Amino acid sequence: MTEQQVVNGPGEARDSAVSGHLRWIHDLLDRLRLPPERRDALRSRLRAVDARAADPELRVAVFGEASSGKSTLLNALLRRRLLPSSARVTTHTTTVLRHRDDAEGMVVRTTDDSVLAWPSREFSQLTGRQHTTRPGDLETALERVLTTDLATRVTDLEVLSPVPLLGGGTAVLDTPGFSVTEPGHRQLAEAAVRQADLALVVVPAVSAMSMTLVEFLDGPLHDHHDRCAFVLTKMDLLDDDERSEVVETVENRLRDLGIVDPVLLPCAPAQALKELTAVPGRPGTGPSASRPRGSGPDAHLPRFLAVEARIAELAATRRRSAMAATVLALLAELLLAVEEAAESQRSALLSTEQRLAALSLPDFPAFLGAWSQRVLDRVERQLGRAAAAGVPAGSRAALDAAIAEAVAGERIGNIAEATENVSRIVRLHLRADAERTVHAAVDQAGELLKSEARKLAEDFTAEYSALAGLAGESWTAPAAPRVAVRGLPAPDLSGVDRRLTEIGTQLTAGGKLRTGGGAMAGAVAGSLIAPGIGTFIGGALGALIGKGSHEAARTRFLERIQPIVSAAYEEIDLRVGESLLRVRVGVTESIAELCERYDGQWGAEIVRLTAAHTRQRAELASGITTMDQAAAAARRRREDVAALRGDGTAPDPEEM
Repeated sequence: MTEQQVVNGPGEARDSAVSGHLRWIHDLLDRLRLPPERRDALRSRLRAVDARAADPELRVAVFGEASSGKSTLLNALLRRRLLPSSARVTTHTTTVLRHRDDAEGMVVRTTDDSVLAWPSREFSQLTGRQHTTRPGDLETALERVLTTDLATRVTDLEVLSPVPLLGGGTAVLDTPGFSVTEPGHRQLAEAAVRQADLALVVVPAVSAMSMTLVEFLDGPLHDHHDRCAFVLTKMDLLDDDERSEVVETVENRLRDLGIVDPVLLPCAPAQALKELTAVPGRPGTGPSASRPRGSGPDAHLPRFLAVEARIAELAATRRRSAMAATVLALLAELLLAVEEAAESQRSALLSTEQRLAALSLPDFPAFLGAWSQRVLDRVERQLGRAAAAGVPAGSRAALDAAIAEAVAGERIGNIAEATENVSRIVRLHLRADAERTVHAAVDQAGELLKSEARKLAEDFTAEYSALAGLAGESWTAPAAPRVAVRGLPAPDLSGVDRRLTEIGTQLTAGGKLRTGGGAMAGAVAGSLIAPGIGTFIGGALGALIGKGSHEAARTRFLERIQPIVSAAYEEIDLRVGESLLRVRVGVTESIAELCERYDGQWGAEIVRLTAAHTRQRAELASGITTMDQAAAAARRRREDVAALRGDGTAPDPEEM
């Protein structure tokens, strides 16, 4: 850090404390993991405080409302009418007045970071005036910078004058006159307060202590009361018997504001400036420029020169303490900013840690297992509904109609052909019903599995991409693996086909139905279709013996074929149920295969992310503790800095 210059002798302890605090902040910013923009801002402020601590220049800021006589006071100090009245000033910056022995000049920095010096051709191009260095041109150039549209482009303005201001090594900060109608000027004045070692507050005697001025004294200047001097201007506009009363009133009002021993300097800068600028020769030069002129109660120049001398004396005697107070104030603000940055970062880290803590971290196999069970449960419910639905009434009615058509008219006369046709119709119809049922179940199970696979991918992404993000990693969510229900069988109806064919063969073997043969054939076929009901079915078919009309035979045939059809439906239901069980097995295998693919592709990654999550939480906890400690240390140091201003003692900053 830069060697401190602001405190010597008795203030060495305070100087050491300031250096120690600055070193601590410098080291802390190297250690803290703050966001880059916040860290850079604090480093910039640290450099500014460090530079201010090493700068031996005393900065005297002049504050006052618009039309308070502030510009006239400064012009009297400069011994020339250099600064335009504040009512005409539109600049958005504070003017800094500095002494330079060799010649007068001006330096302007613009919003595009251009730096222009007057006199120069570049400056003339900026102002649109002809380049010249004739005496008096500084007033013209300064007026254009301060009162025209150029003012909106100026960010810094420095005026150099050969007239010493308040002693050597002193800069005067001329702030625009603030008022309730110019918030920008008020902001400039508040910014100048933070740079000011001493403050000259201009108070017009004719309208002393307005509410705007009182609010400024009780606000931005509150911590500068011990470094304020109050210049009571426009005293020449009061009657002789009013002056002492106004001075007393202002003094009492300042005491009411908490200023125990206010420095009050009444004068008439406008009248003094008239006398100063009336001296023959170049303004601001020659012995007469500093010699009192006039006498009697209206001789304002001697009073002004006495006020000037008093201000210079204050600047000299309070120089070290005032500059130290400025540095301490800036340091306190910096420590507060460090404290706030640490607390803000702590809050951000705590929020992240809480989100990490609240994040569900399911065991990956358990995560996949829960999904598998949920999908299998849904498939089972779906297959159960398919199995319970049975044959639609419309399908049964269509089969009955087809059977009736097969034995209609003369067709019943050839019982062998009729029974063969009926057997074929039943076989094909029931096969179609069974295949429709099983294929529909397979399709529904496949769609359900695909839908659940997409949901699995979404849940997986929600769980583990959030984990990756909170673990401080960039992670692309995986695409959902394609899934297909493979190996889901169609119903095995070969046994039904064979049995129904055997029925037809038995029914047509003799060309006619006989009681014994028909009953026996029916019993054999019935036992093949559905064990346990063979005798009933055989008896039904055996009843078709004997003579009679075609209509009677057809009626009896249709009546007796119904139990056979019903038995066939029952057989088909059994076969469909067996197929649906195999569908469930196929779905289970597909689910297991999908889970294996997830585990094989991302299992190791999940283990790594989980470890990163645990590590990140530990790092966050450590960071939160560090920020807590940094904020607490900054707060203690800020309290120490406040104590330094009060009693001048300082603990060893390295032990804090």
